[in-house]
Amino acid sequence: MRDAFQIFADHFFRMTHRYFNDSPIESEEDDQYGITPFARSLAKSILSIEKPIGTTIALNGAWGSGKSSAVNLIRAELDKAYDDKLVISDFKCWWFRGEEALALAFLQNLHALLSDTLKDKVKNLVPKLGRGMLQAGPVVGAAMAFTPASFLAPFTSASAKFASRYFDNDDTLEETFQELAKVLEKEDRRFLIIIDDIDRLSPDEALAIFRMVKSVGRLPNVMYLLVFDRELAENAVRERYPSEGPHYLEKIIQAGFELPMPLRTDLNRDILKSINTICGDPGEEHHRRLLNLFHDIVAPYVNTPRDTTRFQNAISVTWPAIADNVSLADFIALETLRLFEPTLFQAIRANKATLCGIRDRRRLGEAEGEARFEPYLQGVDEGRHEIARIALQRLFPSIEDTGYSDGFHAIWDSERRVCIEAHFDTYFQFSLSDETLSMGRINELTERANDRAFIQQTFRDAAEVRRRTGTSMVPVLLDVMNTHAPDVNREKVEPLIAALFEIHDEIDLEIDQERGMMAVGNTTYRYHWLIRRLTNDRFDLDQRTDLYMSTTEAASIGWLVDFASAAYRDHHPRDDRPQREEDCLVRADALPVLIERTLTAIRSAAADGSLLHHQDLISILYRWRDFLDDPAEPRAYTDLLLEDDEALVILARELTGESWSQGMGFTGLGDRVSQRHVRAQIESESGILDVIRFRTELERLQSSGDLDEASQTIVDTFLDAWDRRLSGRDD
Repeated sequence: MRDAFQIFADHFFRMTHRYFNDSPIESEEDDQYGITPFARSLAKSILSIEKPIGTTIALNGAWGSGKSSAVNLIRAELDKAYDDKLVISDFKCWWFRGEEALALAFLQNLHALLSDTLKDKVKNLVPKLGRGMLQAGPVVGAAMAFTPASFLAPFTSASAKFASRYFDNDDTLEETFQELAKVLEKEDRRFLIIIDDIDRLSPDEALAIFRMVKSVGRLPNVMYLLVFDRELAENAVRERYPSEGPHYLEKIIQAGFELPMPLRTDLNRDILKSINTICGDPGEEHHRRLLNLFHDIVAPYVNTPRDTTRFQNAISVTWPAIADNVSLADFIALETLRLFEPTLFQAIRANKATLCGIRDRRRLGEAEGEARFEPYLQGVDEGRHEIARIALQRLFPSIEDTGYSDGFHAIWDSERRVCIEAHFDTYFQFSLSDETLSMGRINELTERANDRAFIQQTFRDAAEVRRRTGTSMVPVLLDVMNTHAPDVNREKVEPLIAALFEIHDEIDLEIDQERGMMAVGNTTYRYHWLIRRLTNDRFDLDQRTDLYMSTTEAASIGWLVDFASAAYRDHHPRDDRPQREEDCLVRADALPVLIERTLTAIRSAAADGSLLHHQDLISILYRWRDFLDDPAEPRAYTDLLLEDDEALVILARELTGESWSQGMGFTGLGDRVSQRHVRAQIESESGILDVIRFRTELERLQSSGDLDEASQTIVDTFLDAWDRRLSGRDD
């Protein structure tokens, strides 16, 4: 048997090529976060500038937000335009250190760009400019301004000796500048200089870049794209030139653009996909808790593409050391804290005795309120205290307000959770050294949460939009509202929930359905996440019961059936695990009323014909049976359907499912492409359908010649899948 180190090494080298790469993307095909439309628009703007004079465009974005990726996409769009009158050059400013070295490198880059294109027209004009500048004083001095009133400082810099040795200049600085300007003004070509990674420079070096652009760079037919974090730049200006403030950059930059932040939905999908790839699927029974910890602990900290890469890189190294020995949900939560909240992580590590175990109900009066969190919040930014408190309670029930029975301890032990002392140390044995929604739009959603017409129209509009992934904007809106649920005023929660309940079926689109671990993409699942986040911490069980009984009165049938099923499962869990009443959607005594309301809606839909055409037809039939604990009613309904040819085709379509798998292939290397399997999802023992009669009627219809092409295909496909199932070839 291979030792643990060899297993870790094998896994490490398999994962390194996949995740250990922080390089910016190069093409639209690699764009996971929807930067391409922004890059395309900015490239179009650059191409439309006809007579620039040192025109400077700023691309602003926080560290790690993907600015360099955006630059590459902008370059790609400019290249696709095939504009032979646009000459592009990149100035790698971070290759140089020191203000004067940067200035000389900038001039060298400008000289190479112009002389390669204009040849003898510019001669040695740029080197002459360099000599004049260096004679004027230090590059970072205040003398760099090419106006007739410029004051040229004495020849005091040591750089002047360098200049006099290499640059022979008889003209004044202004004369040389004007001569170069005249040459460029006559050109029908434009020059774009891209200066990325200004963030990597020191404050003085960054300011030197801005000065160069402001002075020698302000030439006819020359443009600049400066890429930096505006907040960092303004801080540098504020420190060096307190009186200038934001006006300093305004004098240099003609147009500034903020790089759109990635959508929360895309970041979540990328992180979850990497967890699944690196760590494997935790199993259906653990999905709920993993996603609880994901949304409450991981998502709030992973906000940029670089954050995502950092998280992926970390777990690809740390997971192999403790795989199968810990809860995956707890692992990803603690890894997030280790990376992004190290002070809290260390506090947890140092308090095993306090945090582990079960909190005795008789001791709930001890260390109550905020006091129980104080030992762990030292050094945590105040703005993240709430996240830290939630993380502590999610990971360690002993710090919650609620007590637990010994039955829970056994469950947590079987799951190897960090709150069990026997498993606690395992989590720390491999700790390493330490289409975009604007905020205005998000604020509008939370502020107008009680505006039924606005909320419903917003989601209907979102359902009509198609993103590059093929999905609609509905998941994006639900993810945003989930993230900002605490910002919705308490009195607006009920009208918001009522508005969403009414339109659930309308916006529950097939294109937004995702499978497996990515079930987070399911609209119904997102609804459950949102309503619990909106209500659980702000309404007690009695208040929630009143709220939900009110808001389900006009709920769409698909959502009503699912909600009633979830409410029933809260009080009757399938695995017989203990359930805290305060975690339930409604009180147990409200269930009969809720279920009867649901049955009334199902019967009404069956009577008016709408149930047959509902996308959740089969699921609703099963719930109809379950709510009554008797298949008689749904069976009577489907017996009538078997007399109608259109209904037969619909039933065949709805009972046809598919799955995807990858085989090992003849070489043993495994298939690169998944294979689709069509299945007949029909159970004779379900009781909701007369299976023998259904088969007979379908075969009659199949051979009747009365079906259109589409309907014939549906029936043929279903019966073929049914035959494979009966013969044991359903794979």
